[in-house]
Amino acid sequence: MLPTLRSATRQLFTAMTSTTQTWQQRATAKRDSVNSLIPQEWRISNLPSREEQKDVTGPYIHQYLTKQEVEITETDAVGIAEKTTTGKWKAVDVTKAFCHRAALVHQLVRLLSDIVFGSL
Repeated sequence: MLPTLRSATRQLFTAMTSTTQTWQQRATAKRDSVNSLIPQEWRISNLPSREEQKDVTGPYIHQYLTKQEVEITETDAVGIAEKTTTGKWKAVDVTKAFCHRAALVHQLVRLLSDIVFGSL
């Protein structure tokens, strides 16, 4: 994962510091660098149009998640603490579930670009 992050960061930095690129080229480079960090198995192959995905919560996002990921990501902090301390869920599974859901939502509404690379 780290070499991919370095490569994507280097690619983004090069794109952002180039004075010969248009803002559209820089935007494309930024979008591509963020998307390259999403594991292949979490990528949505056919992104729906905006009309098809007016509400990306609930049943819509559930189609991309496992039953356990839905259960984990829709459980409150108290429930998560209870299930991880009793051993029903592993902390790594909880982390992966939330990361998977965030990666899916990002692909649908592009929420992570400024959060991930806003300080560069």
